[in-house]
Amino acid sequence: MAQAPVAAGGVEDRPVIPARAIYATYGLGFSGNAVTMMLKVVVPLWAIQLNLSATEIGFAIGMSALLPFLLSIHGGVLMDKLGTRRVTFAYAITTALVGPLYPVFPVFSALVLFQLITGLTSNMVWVGAQTLITGFTKGKTTLLARFSIASRCGTLAGPVVIGIIWDLTGHWGAFMFVGAAGAFVVMVLFMVPATAEAVHREARPRPTLNDLIPNWRDYASAFSLMAIPTVAFVVVMTALRISSSGIQTSFYVVYLNEIGFLGTLIGVLIGISEAAGLLGAVMAGWWEKSIKPHWVFLIFGAMSLFFVTITPALGGIFLLLAIATAGRGYAQGLSQPVMFGILARAVDPSLQGTSIGLRTTSNRLATVLVPLIMGIVADAVGIAYSFYLVGGTLIAGCLILALFVRRIPDFRT
Repeated sequence: MAQAPVAAGGVEDRPVIPARAIYATYGLGFSGNAVTMMLKVVVPLWAIQLNLSATEIGFAIGMSALLPFLLSIHGGVLMDKLGTRRVTFAYAITTALVGPLYPVFPVFSALVLFQLITGLTSNMVWVGAQTLITGFTKGKTTLLARFSIASRCGTLAGPVVIGIIWDLTGHWGAFMFVGAAGAFVVMVLFMVPATAEAVHREARPRPTLNDLIPNWRDYASAFSLMAIPTVAFVVVMTALRISSSGIQTSFYVVYLNEIGFLGTLIGVLIGISEAAGLLGAVMAGWWEKSIKPHWVFLIFGAMSLFFVTITPALGGIFLLLAIATAGRGYAQGLSQPVMFGILARAVDPSLQGTSIGLRTTSNRLATVLVPLIMGIVADAVGIAYSFYLVGGTLIAGCLILALFVRRIPDFRT
């Protein structure tokens, strides 16, 4: 690909980034998200095939977010210290190797173990992609929106393709395909030029073993960013926003399977959601011109929760389910580049990896707790009512946050 220079922020005195770096990072967002979404479809189907209870399914799915919750800040700090591209390589290779192992050990304990590993590695590939693109673009919403579009294309293709492969080849073929797709992520990462990342960073010291060990000072530094009201808002709202994905990639799949939907149709519905997310990402800049970014983020985050919460009320009618999942995807896709832009503008470039690690920690706490709580609620009152109880509580959380935002001076200026 030609090395035509691209001004990351559209301002003359900003560092110039090669076009290859921008496009390769788009490719990383596409392929990394595709693998993540494949796992989010096949793992619930695999758990059902293992005859697990709703609580066990919720626990296993939630475990994919446990290590990201504990280690995302450390991973972000590692990227700031050692280089985003270098660290992301290690995680991408691990995902490719572990993905095909799920059906080799068809027991609950192995499922939990593999969820812990792939949950961390696939998540950190996404953190790496975000860190690269925010560093390259300096918070410019237009370029971030294009990255979100590329990422959404991955989340659109992933569930549809893996749903078809599941129906045609069963669990063996599906998990082998996940491994092959993980290998493709590694290939795409090779296309990100190491020199482009260096444009934004000073020379790094030689890495040591101590750098690989989590340091409490790094966590304290990361959480100190929450003293910035904008960062605190993003951290809380991102947990509420991602909860709609936590529902859709866990008991949404289980519920549709329970009412008789095949893997292909489940994948298509999730794919429709991601396709609508493309439209949302395209329109993010337009909405920011009409409404302040923090209100855009809050309103559409709440909308994404509403559209997934009403799933059982739609009577299993495919058209209604498609409309609702499209609404969820549109709101989710629109809020993503707005969220990136808010955070990128609020934090110094040297701390972008740390800030994204902090935001991801908040994300993963939600995706640990939501499936687990929903599984317990489903065993107690039924899977349909679990949507209403859990979703309704999360929407109420958005309304409470909106009341606080109105009282903070930083958001009125």
